[in-house]
Order: sequence, then C-alpha cells, then structure tokens
Amino acid sequence: MDTKAANHIADAVEEEIVFGQLRPGDLLQQEALAERFGVSRQPVRTALEILTAKDLLSRRADRSLEVIGLPQAASEEVLAIRRLLEREALSLAFDNLTDRDLLIAQQAVELFEIEGEPQQLAQRDIDFHLALYRPCRNATLVKLITELRRTNIRAYLGQPLGSSAREACTGAHRDILEACKAGNRGKALALLDTHFDIAQERSL
Repeated sequence: MDTKAANHIADAVEEEIVFGQLRPGDLLQQEALAERFGVSRQPVRTALEILTAKDLLSRRADRSLEVIGLPQAASEEVLAIRRLLEREALSLAFDNLTDRDLLIAQQAVELFEIEGEPQQLAQRDIDFHLALYRPCRNATLVKLITELRRTNIRAYLGQPLGSSAREACTGAHRDILEACKAGNRGKALALLDTHFDIAQERSL
C-alpha cells in the first residue's frame, strides 16, 4: 500500500474541507479522486478512511462518502486541549530558547502580518508558535500540537489582510515574543492564555 500517497490525498482533501472548498453534503467519489491524483483506488480508499476516522466524512446508506462539518463542540474541545499542550510546551522550552529560535519566531511574525493567502497564513502562525515550542525537546508534544493546529485552520478565513482580527493576532504574537526575549516566563504564559481566550471568543 502506498502510505505516502494516501496521506498526501488525505491532507489535500482535509485542507479543502477546512477552507470550505468542499462543503458539508458534498459527495466524494473514489474514481474521481484516483484520476485527479493519478493513483489507483487503493490509496484513495485509505485516504478516505483516514478522513472518516477524523469525523470529516460520513458513510451514507448507499456507501458513498459525504463531507460533514466540524461540530462547534469539537472545535472548542480542540482549542481547550491545545491551550494545555501549548502552555506546557512553552514553559518547558523557555529556558532552552536561543537567539536563533527568537529570530525565527520574529521572521514568522513579520510574514504572518503581510500574508494574503489563508492557507499560508495558517502555516505562518504554526511557524511562529513552533519556533517557541520546539526547544521543549519533546518531539511527541510538538507533533501533537502541530496536528491539532491543522484541524483549526478555518479560523484564518476570518483574518484577511488589514483586518482588525489580523492586527490583534499579530499584536499578540509580538507581545508573546517580547516576553520571551525579556526572559519573563510568567508574562509569556499569561499572554499565551490571553491569546487563547480571544481565539475561543471568536469561535463561539
């Protein structure tokens, strides 16, 4: 089985669901996906099983697969888990942050501020936070955070270039980074909590 192809297809289709290119109620056909990605039906079947396990697809009575939306409760649960994990990662990483880590985070903030594409905006946000979390030296924790962040990327559709939401998020990033540069762990963690509070308010 071509696991790499299956994962690639699953990631591509998931991104389309998250960003609204595929909407709740849309049907997915194995044949069409196999032709689109230039593969046999086996990796397509595996990819669809992955997406079904993530509750992004549901199987209908006729065995076709239908796109379903991410329930609001699920989104809130993911955000709550992320808060716990990311707070722990930043705390563990704090004493290990280097000038290089902080420079990478600074560059990510600047790119986040000017990014025009929602998909890339999500990646810039991930780049910023992971620059501060990777020094926690816990690869499993970082992987979990990355995966959970990728389930919440629809929020970036509400942060177009020049919007107040974008400016607020950029400001939060800059404040967290400055606290890290100053070596103030307590302030950095408090600012991260505030960052999550605002994100939760927007998701309601």
